[in-house]
Amino acid sequence: MRRYSNDPRTITVKYSGECASCNAVLRKGSFAYYWPSDGKLYCKSCGESDYLYFLSSAADEEVYLGTGNPF
Repeated sequence: MRRYSNDPRTITVKYSGECASCNAVLRKGSFAYYWPSDGKLYCKSCGESDYLYFLSSAADEEVYLGTGNPF
């Protein structure tokens, strides 16, 4: 899958922060979903469904446009 600069991604948190949705503490070294378009971090439980939806949509788009391998 082709990656763009504003695509959401999984990260290891470098600085402690909070989940943008539930305000759970995200400690340094923990796992989080990062959405660069708005600069927000989400914990695993809040960000996983949106991140998986994004990956599914991106894969569908590649197949639809004929730029990706369907298998």
